[in-house]
Amino acid sequence: MRGVILSAGIGSRLRPLTLHKPKSCVTVDGESLLARQLRAYDDAGVSHVTVIAGYLAEHVKTVCTAVGNQRPNLDITVRTSEVYANTDNMYSLSLAAEDVAGEEFVLSNGDVAFDPGLLRTLVESDADSAVACDTAQFSDEAMKVSVDETERITHIDKGVPEEAAHGSSTDVYRFSAAFSTMLFEEITKTIDRENDYCEWTEVAIDRIVRNRNHDLTAVDVSDYSWVEIDDFSDLQSADILFSSLSSLDSKEAIFFDLDGTIYLDDDLVDDAKARVESLRESGVDVYFLTNNSSRWKDDYVAKLNELGVDCDTENLLLSTDGVIQYLRDEDDEVYVLGTTAMRDALAEHGIEIGDDDPEHVVVGFDTELTYEKARNATLAIRDGATFLLAHPDAVCPTAAGMVPDCGSIGALIERATDRRPDRIFGKPNAEMIQHVLDKNGYTPDEVVVVGDRLETDVQLAENVGCESVCVLTGDATRPDIERSDISPTLVAPSVAVLDQFVSASSEANAQRIIDEGTS
Repeated sequence: MRGVILSAGIGSRLRPLTLHKPKSCVTVDGESLLARQLRAYDDAGVSHVTVIAGYLAEHVKTVCTAVGNQRPNLDITVRTSEVYANTDNMYSLSLAAEDVAGEEFVLSNGDVAFDPGLLRTLVESDADSAVACDTAQFSDEAMKVSVDETERITHIDKGVPEEAAHGSSTDVYRFSAAFSTMLFEEITKTIDRENDYCEWTEVAIDRIVRNRNHDLTAVDVSDYSWVEIDDFSDLQSADILFSSLSSLDSKEAIFFDLDGTIYLDDDLVDDAKARVESLRESGVDVYFLTNNSSRWKDDYVAKLNELGVDCDTENLLLSTDGVIQYLRDEDDEVYVLGTTAMRDALAEHGIEIGDDDPEHVVVGFDTELTYEKARNATLAIRDGATFLLAHPDAVCPTAAGMVPDCGSIGALIERATDRRPDRIFGKPNAEMIQHVLDKNGYTPDEVVVVGDRLETDVQLAENVGCESVCVLTGDATRPDIERSDISPTLVAPSVAVLDQFVSASSEANAQRIIDEGTS
């Protein structure tokens, strides 16, 4: 069995993701669409695959080489379209003629994410030629098929009305040698004789099923998830459907970041309150953590409670905790470039605060920053004081947008002193939550970190060795995630989607995601 994957397109509706990579190389659950398909082909026993590249073809070739090295039994040939910008996928398929014309083969578009079982079901079916059809949904964007009483395809087109549609094509096909011969005859007629380079493969298929004797039938694959990814809404659906995140109600604890995740300024994000409550009802311990050192725990507890989210100081973790732990056994004077709340918190834990001759300087997220404070901190560090940074966040998400945070203030002091911080606390250091794991006997696979920052929240999860959720309501954007080497287990538009990962509602929610993504 041979296969063809069409991966020449630009994917303009996914810009800026596709400014630097073709659509088939966009990732879902940390792996490119093309790599996912190639693995599925190999798992289904399709040993020879031709990949048609075009836009930024080197990226496609790199993916093919990497998968080929991992799957030595998979023979991958890459052919390149030089006119991808002015042609559609019928022309791309014509470039595979020397590999599959007149032979049995499987065909897929490179912008589809699907469960591997979908392809395996198609390959192992009794049909000679078949369209992998989802009979459980109707989508305006998808190709629809009509069938006769023997389930032979009679029409394939986006315009097939719902009452006449047997199902939606998943853009995955299997062709017999006889149908392959007819298909490439139609392609040659369209391109070489009619000089039409801007048609879809389905046009050629439709001409055959409407005018010639054929063996193309429908194979029902509605038990499998699939998403044709044309735009960001489709990508969002795929991110959720194909995430490897474990069921959340199987976890012992979940750690929620605050700013940009649970709330923005004084407003909760989406269904944050309901998600916290449902997880607690499922028996999951909920903790809140933040690098924001501008307030002390009592302030955060009061804010969360006012927003309707139950919290106490025992399940609230601050970057300031690490600073206090580090300094609590010191008898030296400490200068704090931070808010009054931060200075009071350190003083209440027995740390001597002053500016006469400090041995340590703590730089926090100072929303009360003055030049005098920056001057005092700079002089003390230049005079030999230890430079301690409460956390590395450069900006803080607010409803109005991003504002300077501790990392930016620290950068000011770093530039003025020509000194790097001697110690940086807070996320992504594993110690931010490791003491909670140790105290309660949680193992890394029993906890999840949910946050809006790759470099702190998701990196914290990687440092601990646990799963992570990166929400897009704060700092991180989907293009940021695509460019980063830090890979969350789930990319989510907000904490609202976490109910998809609670077992009691997972099946119904999975169907809802598909319906919303294709509506």
